[in-house]
Amino acid sequence: MGTIGRRTFMAGAAAGTVAAMIASRARAQGAPVHGTLTERPVRIAVVTFVSGRAAGPFGLPGRNAAELIVEAINAGGELPAPYAFKGFAGRKLLLTVYDEAGSPGEQAELFRRIHASGAEAIVGYAGSGVAMVIAPLADELRQLTVVAGAGTSQLYAQRSWSWVFRTQTTTTPDAVGAARYVSTLSGMNRIAFGGVNQNYPWGTDSWAEFRAALLQLHPEAKDLGGRFAPLYSGAVEEPLESFRAADARLVHSANWGIDLFRLVAAARDRAPAARLVLISGESGLSRLASSVPDGTVIGARGSHGWLAPDTALNRWFTDAYRDRYETAPIYPAYGMANALLGLKAAWDQAGPAADPAAVASALAGSSFVGIGSTIAMARANGRQAIAEAAYGTVRRSSANGRIELVDVRRFPPDCVNPPDGVTGLKWIESGFPGARC
Repeated sequence: MGTIGRRTFMAGAAAGTVAAMIASRARAQGAPVHGTLTERPVRIAVVTFVSGRAAGPFGLPGRNAAELIVEAINAGGELPAPYAFKGFAGRKLLLTVYDEAGSPGEQAELFRRIHASGAEAIVGYAGSGVAMVIAPLADELRQLTVVAGAGTSQLYAQRSWSWVFRTQTTTTPDAVGAARYVSTLSGMNRIAFGGVNQNYPWGTDSWAEFRAALLQLHPEAKDLGGRFAPLYSGAVEEPLESFRAADARLVHSANWGIDLFRLVAAARDRAPAARLVLISGESGLSRLASSVPDGTVIGARGSHGWLAPDTALNRWFTDAYRDRYETAPIYPAYGMANALLGLKAAWDQAGPAADPAAVASALAGSSFVGIGSTIAMARANGRQAIAEAAYGTVRRSSANGRIELVDVRRFPPDCVNPPDGVTGLKWIESGFPGARC
C-alpha cells in the first residue's frame, strides 16, 4: 500500500508509540493530555456546506446525518448490526463541523487548519471542484480523508491517492445506470436527446458519460448536444426551447438546487414532450412533488432516499432522521452517513489503538454494509467505492395527486462501473468491456 503500508503500526509496543505521538502533537497545540489513547475520543472533522446556496440541498442534510450517526455510534446499541458496537473500536467520537462554502483556495487553507488542529479523519466535501483541490493536500499532509459526496469521475483519473477515500460512487455509474434504464423504456429508438447541466466537473462529466453510454446502447439516437450554465443561474429556458424546436424526446440533467427546480418548472412549458432524466432528482423530489411531470426518471446517486431498499438499517436511519429533523433524509444525508459507517467498520477492524494510517490500511479494499446497499472500496487501489445504481419513474396517483417512484430498477456494481484502472469515459466508449449485468 505504499506509504500507508510502511506506516501501519503492529501490535504491542506500537500502541504506546502511537499514543506518544498523539500526546506530543496535542501538547504542541496546547491541548490537555490525559489517560490512555483508547480512553480519548477520535477527533472527526466534517466539512460540508452550512451556509450559501448549496447548504439546503446538500450541506445541511449532510451535517444532520453526521450529528445523528455520531451520537448513535457514541451511545452504542442504537444502530442495527453490524454497527451496534459502541464507538470506533470502543472509542467515542468528537465531532466538529466546518463550512465548505468558499473558494477552492479558501477550502485548501481550511483543510490545513483542520489538519493542524489534530483531526484524525476529515469527512465530507459535497463539491467536486473542492474535492479535487484537497486531494493532493491530504497526501502531502498524510491526512486521512473520506469524501462523502463529490461525484466527479476525474478525482482518481490521473493518480490514485494514498490518503483520500471516496465512499460515494462517481458520475460513471450514475450516467451508465441512467442510460441503461432509459434504454429499456418504450419508444427509445431514433429519439433525439440533449442535456441541460451546470458548468463544472459534476455537470460536464455527467453529461459526457450519459451521452456516450446512450449512444453505445442506441447508436441511432440523435444527439442534440449539451447546454451548460453557471451554478445557480437557473438558465434553462433557452436550451429547453431549442430542444423543443428540435423535437427532443429526452433531456438529461444532473442539476441540483435552484437549477433543478427551475428546470422542472420550465420543462412543462418549454419542452413538454420531452422526458426528463434527472440524475440528482431525488434530492429535490419532495419539493417538486406538485410539479414534476409523470414519466420523469429519477436518480439518487445510488440506492438512497426514495430508492433505498427496505432494510433494518435503512428503517432505523429514516425513522431516526425524521424523528429528529421532521423530514426524510435525502441522498446527501445517506452519503455522509455511509462515509462515517465505512470509517467505523475500518476502525473497528484496526482496533482501539490504531492510528489513522492503520485505519486507512483497513479501509483500503474493504467492503461494508451501507445504508442502501453494500459498498465495496474496489477501485483506485482500494480508495474508490463501487455500489449499485438505481433509478425509478415518477407516477402520480389519480386519486390523491401524490407521487411515487415505480418501475424501480437496480444495476449491480460491475454492470455500471469500469474495471479498476480504466476511466469511465474510455470504458463507455469502448463498449463497456467486462460489464456484468
